[in-house]
Amino acid sequence: MNAAPMDFSILVVDDDPEMVSMLGDVLGDAGYRVLRAGSGDAALQLAATEHPDLLISDLRMSGMTGHQLQARLKTVTPELPVVIITAFGSIQTAIESMRLGAFDYITKPFSNDELTLVVERALEDRRLRREVRRLRDELAERYGLDTIVTRSPRMRAQMEVLRQMADRPASVLITGESGVGKDLFARALHYHSARRGGPFVAINCAAIPDSLLESELFGYERGAFTDARQAKAGLFQAASGGTIFLDEIGEMPQGLQVKLLRVLEDHRVRPIGATQETAVDVRVVAATNTDLEAAIASGRFRADLYYRIATVTIAIPPLRDRPDDIAILARHFAARAAAESGRKALVIGDDAIELLTRHPWPGNVRELQNAIQHAIVLCRGDRITRDDLPPRIAGGIAERINLEAAVTQRMPLEHLEREYIRATLAAVGGNKSECAAILGIDRKTLYRKLEDLPADPVTEAGAIRPFRPPRRP
Repeated sequence: MNAAPMDFSILVVDDDPEMVSMLGDVLGDAGYRVLRAGSGDAALQLAATEHPDLLISDLRMSGMTGHQLQARLKTVTPELPVVIITAFGSIQTAIESMRLGAFDYITKPFSNDELTLVVERALEDRRLRREVRRLRDELAERYGLDTIVTRSPRMRAQMEVLRQMADRPASVLITGESGVGKDLFARALHYHSARRGGPFVAINCAAIPDSLLESELFGYERGAFTDARQAKAGLFQAASGGTIFLDEIGEMPQGLQVKLLRVLEDHRVRPIGATQETAVDVRVVAATNTDLEAAIASGRFRADLYYRIATVTIAIPPLRDRPDDIAILARHFAARAAAESGRKALVIGDDAIELLTRHPWPGNVRELQNAIQHAIVLCRGDRITRDDLPPRIAGGIAERINLEAAVTQRMPLEHLEREYIRATLAAVGGNKSECAAILGIDRKTLYRKLEDLPADPVTEAGAIRPFRPPRRP
């Protein structure tokens, strides 16, 4: 345990004074603070005032039994771990104790080492549960609705839809261009709902090969295929009790769309190679940057699945359509990035704000965040100026000079395309799906073009390097 024994208090309950004395001495010698009670009623009073970290109770006591005390305390302090002591160590007794939520039970007679070991495990379990709750609270604070920075009426309208849908079981589809913050909305929906205590599991359907996506979502049994050396639970099972976020669902292969529809309708999954289905309690949130209705018309996406996942649709507008958000988002990212890097907060100069506001932001909010991080790295003073911004934002004049240089050098279109792909990829921090969306091509086309690129990286985002014509033989 990370904490010392003296940091924990243990409530010992037994109607046998000698047993209470013995337990108190053993636990006291181990360094714990011990609270002693001779009956269930006395234990309830002590628990209400002293708030112990662990209850150790005999099963058979006159008046209130150990199980009755356990049940009473669970209604007041449900997270209090309980260890039951009994001289009648039958399997049925253990099952009943566990059914009521006991952490463990000990059968008389027991050794001091056995007692202290069970106590250490119970207190460590309580510490870990508190840590998990603290981390979940931090995540809820980090990803809650209040963390979405906006002045846009359109954004606020979509946030209101999210707020109304949070505790309803219906599936939600979030639409918008790459980089607008669909994942942030999905997390806000989860942490604003009653499912916030459960897991939030995200998967990008476009980032996983089609042949592996089914096993990732639904799991597989041992021997289901060549490399399946042991069974593995899928992400739907991992997300049970919480939310699963299916990003870029428009890229899901049609064969898998049928199986996903079945899961959404039946709330059951069948791992690959399994003969039985497993029930799952999952809230599904999907997202896409493509027009699913157009995909339905072209036969690439199933209409029945679309209507199943799009019970409610939240449409996030691109950053260029909400210019009032650019300045406040830039300042927000600057403050956060400075804090994470240990620097004092930086002021963004008016000249930089003007350039940021005029930029079209094809990469949306993610591109803005990358631009601010770039500026903070280059900034030498306490104010971010236009000179600190990436060249693609610092001004259209530089871009025109680059294009004029390309014309002057008689640069082939193939070379110019190659440099533009590099610059766009750098602008979005290497996100290939986002880069493909900006370029207006699908991911597979982008991957094919990237395979043809020389290995040397672009030295400055947005800068076109000198073209050297090949030497004539």
